[in-house]
Amino acid sequence: MEKLLNKVMTIFKYIEDKDVFQKFYSKMLAKRLVHGTSASGDAETSMISKLKDASGFEYTNKLQRMFQDMQTSKDLNKGYEEHQKNSLSGGDSGMDTSYQILGAGFWPLQPPTTNFAPPISLVKAYERFTHFYNDKHGGRKLTWLWNLCKGEIRANYVKMGKVAYTFQVSTYQMAILLLFNDSDSVTYDEIAATTILAKETLDPSIGIMLKARVLTAVPEGKTEPGTTYSLNYSFKHKKTKVNLNIAIKAEQKQEAEETHKTIEEDRKMLMQSAIVRIMKSRKTMKHTQLVSETISQIKSRFSPKVADIKKCIDILLEKEYLERLEGDELGYLA
Repeated sequence: MEKLLNKVMTIFKYIEDKDVFQKFYSKMLAKRLVHGTSASGDAETSMISKLKDASGFEYTNKLQRMFQDMQTSKDLNKGYEEHQKNSLSGGDSGMDTSYQILGAGFWPLQPPTTNFAPPISLVKAYERFTHFYNDKHGGRKLTWLWNLCKGEIRANYVKMGKVAYTFQVSTYQMAILLLFNDSDSVTYDEIAATTILAKETLDPSIGIMLKARVLTAVPEGKTEPGTTYSLNYSFKHKKTKVNLNIAIKAEQKQEAEETHKTIEEDRKMLMQSAIVRIMKSRKTMKHTQLVSETISQIKSRFSPKVADIKKCIDILLEKEYLERLEGDELGYLA
């Protein structure tokens, strides 16, 4: 593994836009940590250490904080388990729950793009945890990232031999399936009204379960108003644990677009801060020299375009960080 990481770092040295690598690497790392799909914690920390040696503390600061949050969450969950054992109200109604508390400023995670009304069993569980957390950390606000939550549901209505199937689902899919505890069939409109999910999220969530034949639809295969869904009592699969929590393509595309937008905004801020830093130390400088010095300072992160630097200079002139002097001279305004 270490040899492989060294090969990756050799390639990394030839990457011009290291800020783009950082953004996408941090997003992928965040998903591995949140979903527990990392092959090796030691390999992850080794890679971060190599990136730190190559690009400095600032480059990997948020990555290291993500690991710290994961350890803090483990400790918090242990404390919550003890609290639940000693609580008069008992546990989470037979549910085995765990929580991850992630610092908003360090994790490159998008909030949900849809409204969502969690099922009452989940509401009771997370309200109990919220109360516990607020007692420990007054003044902090928890924002639930339902789009990243997941769980397992035991399908007692259908079995492989004597063993009930277990469905690995997103929280949105869980909310849909739990509706069948109260009724043998549920309409599209009932699901939409109960979960209040946006159509862009609801349709793929149902679609995955139709494709896996966990649900059947009348008319067949439809995800639209007027459709009625039922559990498939003839469901069969070669494994007792079935993964239905598959990424929605529309969400993946939107996430990639958001990442590129964030990169562009970060670059503007990086160029502006470099220009201010240079001018603060030099006080006055020719326009062409300032452009060259700015390129020199930030080329280790990405290769900036001269036109973009000029735009940033104009922005700083408008904000009155800089002023135009005689000729091609620029001055710093304290």
